[in-house]
Amino acid sequence: MRQLTRLMIIDDEVDDVDFMIRFFEEALDGCSFETFASAEQALARLRFDDARGDNPPLSDDPDIIILDLELGAMNGFDFLKVLRRDETLRQIPVVVISGSDSRQAVDKAYEAGANAMFRKPGSLDDYRAMISSIVDYWSKTARHAA
Repeated sequence: MRQLTRLMIIDDEVDDVDFMIRFFEEALDGCSFETFASAEQALARLRFDDARGDNPPLSDDPDIIILDLELGAMNGFDFLKVLRRDETLRQIPVVVISGSDSRQAVDKAYEAGANAMFRKPGSLDDYRAMISSIVDYWSKTARHAA
């Protein structure tokens, strides 16, 4: 089974990114992160254009992408649609986080290609639980990856 070591986080809320990194580091050994405040920058990086995130670039494509839906000009739904149409990127698992858990938002995220979706946590304990669920998701599905 592949280890979860390369994570890309796309979220324009610095505190949320910091919490996610903190709890992923608690849950996983030796993981590295590449973070982006915009979907456009993340897509440019995935296509190996010159865009850089807030951390050193990952050595390869990420094992998983954590995506906030509410971003700037390109929202998370649009990012997912572009990613899933790209032959070289469509296999990357994407976990969506959102402030909204309305039925419409959930349906739209899965229709756009999300692998999982979580309501954005409101407390540190909720962040820890979300990250634990994501790590558990990875451990149960990574064995099926090529």
